[in-house]
Amino acid sequence: MKVCVFPKLEEIHLSNMKRLRDIWHTKVNIDSFSSLISVNIEECNQLDKIFPSHMEGWFESLINLKVSNCKSVKEIFEVSDSEEIDVYGGIDTNLQVILLEDLPKLKELWSKDPHGIFNFKKLQTIDVSNCDELRNLFPASMAKDVSKLERMSILHCERMVEIVSSKDASEDNNDTLEFPELSYVRLYELPNIKQFYKGRHPIKFPKLKELCIGKCINLNTFPQETSETTSDEKFVFSIEVVSIIQTLSYSIKFL
Repeated sequence: MKVCVFPKLEEIHLSNMKRLRDIWHTKVNIDSFSSLISVNIEECNQLDKIFPSHMEGWFESLINLKVSNCKSVKEIFEVSDSEEIDVYGGIDTNLQVILLEDLPKLKELWSKDPHGIFNFKKLQTIDVSNCDELRNLFPASMAKDVSKLERMSILHCERMVEIVSSKDASEDNNDTLEFPELSYVRLYELPNIKQFYKGRHPIKFPKLKELCIGKCINLNTFPQETSETTSDEKFVFSIEVVSIIQTLSYSIKFL
């Protein structure tokens, strides 16, 4: 029988474990680690994923996640292809803070779109830096569910092409993407990013206060929508106060 381990453990910090390949054993009960609220993993260079698929449901209590300086990590959450979509929105998670830095092989945070399997409605902060293989941050369906997100910082990601992935995005005419609590966005040294989101519909940030962009030489504009009956273009942003910090030779233009 599978056994329950560390049911009251709240924090895990693994550092400089050069040969560590797996953190979680497959033969433990799903109630294991049920009180875990903080995971910090650094310099574990043999790990290729942080939460494998057999851990689905184990990280429901997790609040803070930090992964840094792990040379082989390719994904953070492995979502099983066999996992069925729940019409009620999937498993609730408590994750509030994601910090990822110096992960040179990280290609995706989720191995597949978690929409309907897991939800991250309590996520408040996501900071990503020096993840050169990462091409986007969220699938569009998930971006609609992070209603509590307040801070987003993406720095030094060589192959980042868009923040919100437009792949498989709905083409519904009412499919506006909105981040209702997002107040701070920083994008720096993303040489291949062209748009925040390549979808047809605009993005709204009603509480955005600070937008910092630097060394994003191919970022032309944030998406805009055009009326089908006229050529009038509508503003993407609904912003009360915006402080734009321009760095080096890059300038930002609102259309």
